[in-house]
Order: sequence, then C-alpha cells, then structure tokens
Amino acid sequence: MALIPWTVRATPDLDQLIERIKQPAPSTIAFTEVRFSRLLKQPLIVSGQMGYLGPGNLDRNVEHPYREHTEIRNDSVRVLREGESDRSFALKRAPELSALLLTFSSLLSGDRVAVERAFRLQADGDSAQWTLELTPVDARIQRRLKQVSIIGKDEMPQCFAIYTGDGGVSIMLLGAIATKDLSPTITEVALLQSCRIGS
Repeated sequence: MALIPWTVRATPDLDQLIERIKQPAPSTIAFTEVRFSRLLKQPLIVSGQMGYLGPGNLDRNVEHPYREHTEIRNDSVRVLREGESDRSFALKRAPELSALLLTFSSLLSGDRVAVERAFRLQADGDSAQWTLELTPVDARIQRRLKQVSIIGKDEMPQCFAIYTGDGGVSIMLLGAIATKDLSPTITEVALLQSCRIGS
C-alpha cells in the first residue's frame, strides 16, 4: 500500500492518524494474523493478502496454511474455502463483526465520522511510535468486541490487535513485518513488542 505523508508532531493527532491509515483503492497488503485463545494450545497463525477495493468492500485471501477467500461487499459476506462449500451471510446477523469490518473500511477511506458512529477513539504515544485505540460505543457489542488497537511506527501502521469479550485476542501484522517467520509458540506479549519495534 502507498504510504500517506504525515507532518511530524510531538503528540499524535486523531485526524492525522486516520489520514495516515487512509489508503487509495484498490490496494493490497500482506498480512499475518495470529489468534490467541484459551481454547488453543498454541496460537493459530494464518497469512496472505488483504485487499481494499473502496468503502465497504474488502477482500481477505488466506494463502497459508490453507486457502480461503473472504469477500465483504457492503452488508454481505462470502467465504470460499478450499475443499468446502461456499458460505454467505449478511453482516447484520453479526452486529459485532459488522461494526468491526465496516469501521475498518471507514478507517481505510479516512472517514472519521463513520468510525465514531461505532467507536470511541483515543490516540496515545508520539509521532514516531503511536497507538490508536477504538472502543465500541454500543454496550451490547462491547460484550463481544472489547477493543481494537492499531499500533504504528513512524510512517506505517504495523498491527491491528482485536480484543474479544471472551478474553481472546487476534493480532494482524501488516506489510513488511507480516513477512517475517513467527515461532508457533510465540506469545501475545512478544508479538505486541514486535509490533511496536517493527521487527
């Protein structure tokens, strides 16, 4: 993805952080997603490419360790997984997923107003190392989705950390950091540290 220029400031500014995350459409970026859960002995690690096609339109292509293609087209989701039947469903059937995906799309389009319909925003850190935290406004959604933290360094968002109501966390690494080999026994703490230092 192309990087958005950002004027250096002593402290992060919400509008400028969102402008930095904004991306032109269409664009793609490599990702590695690591899911931690009390139900798993080891974290689940998948990797592939994420595609942004414009507001409300996202593609997620898992390439390893299996192949799966997910299309989000406004209020509809279609999942095609190798060796399985296609699945389709409406986002309105999963309000917490709808809030997350549509807000992710709004961030990529730079629409702060749309983001703040579903989340309270808070920026921490400084211009070289920053975090944008999103907390659901709706208490019902917050029971399922507690918080989303976007961790960035200098000119690039490094990771999206998604904290769920059941105590699980999914951390998505983006860009160059996503291409690094990860230990199958990596811990949440170690992975978040990698997000902050960018390696």
